[in-house]
Amino acid sequence: MSEKMEKKNVTLTIVVDEEIVTIEMSQNENILEAALKNNVDAPYSCQGGVCSSCIARVTEGKATMALNQILTENEVSEGLILTCQAHPVSEILAIDYDDV
Repeated sequence: MSEKMEKKNVTLTIVVDEEIVTIEMSQNENILEAALKNNVDAPYSCQGGVCSSCIARVTEGKATMALNQILTENEVSEGLILTCQAHPVSEILAIDYDDV
């Protein structure tokens, strides 16, 4: 694997239903996939970036979305993401499903 393709592991902290869970994930995964794989009860529906059920707020770090058909530029600038489309780009990331 070339250096450009190498993805780092990320420490992800998730707030959902007033619970805080910290997991390790790969930058290759989207945030929702990582949460579900680690038995986090994250909200979701379509997993295609169009329903907004998986919306969360980034509270630390940075993530980018592969697809966004729902959120406005203003919502994105306020830190909102669709976790089914978002991949971490920082080594530490915290998201809050309750703060939306």
